[in-house]
Amino acid sequence: MSTTFKRSEKKYLPGSNRYHLTLQKVKRFVPVYMFRKDHPVTNVRTTYFDNDSFDTYYDWLNREPIRYKVRYRQYGYDGKFSDEVWMELKVRNYAISQKKRFRIKREHIEEFISGQDVLREVISENKKNRDIIDTYASIQGYIASNRLKPIFTVEYKRISFQPSEDSDVRITLDKNITMRNLLTGKVAKDNRVVLETKVSGPHTPFWLNDIIDELGTTRNVRFSKFALGMQRFFFQEQPCSVGESQEVSLSGEVSSAPA
Repeated sequence: MSTTFKRSEKKYLPGSNRYHLTLQKVKRFVPVYMFRKDHPVTNVRTTYFDNDSFDTYYDWLNREPIRYKVRYRQYGYDGKFSDEVWMELKVRNYAISQKKRFRIKREHIEEFISGQDVLREVISENKKNRDIIDTYASIQGYIASNRLKPIFTVEYKRISFQPSEDSDVRITLDKNITMRNLLTGKVAKDNRVVLETKVSGPHTPFWLNDIIDELGTTRNVRFSKFALGMQRFFFQEQPCSVGESQEVSLSGEVSSAPA
């Protein structure tokens, strides 16, 4: 089994007051996919990395055609998160996103980030991942060579949709975005709703286009939770360029995981 994904991704901002309408319209076309029985809503916590020069952010801001993003992600339910963490390197290559990842226990995260050798422990958590040694080395090497460190977290509630287990299409609907600056402790909340389509096949199915058409006012936007957090915590003097809405307020083992 490989945990490397290549797919085309598009984001839409339906508006916070249209969450339930969007949910119902998407459900008409494709069912809710539950990664854990009787839990349609997944809690997601993502920790993003950058360096003191904010190179990752500036690559996004300058629309570099090829750019990299390191993060690790935890999943949970009812506000509780698993000790299982997914360490990820996401590569944006023009219109296509590629993601390499592996599982690691939370207790080994700091050791891995600092460059210590935890390969044996990681292999034991990824026995079915045939790319594990290469993925481990690639991510740890990229962190070291770019002097990356964790800088903030984002938490939100997600509902996923997909027609079947092996479908090439997945849709996610996120809300209740909360960000925490790991350097200062400051918290920012954003009430936008984010709809994302993820297509790993060569063609977008007609029914997916029908969903977007039926949603009406929704349109494809350049939105990034990473960029949103960077601008709120480190670049507040810049105009918000991560979506069309300014709905922001600022204040002081899961057995399987979503892709």
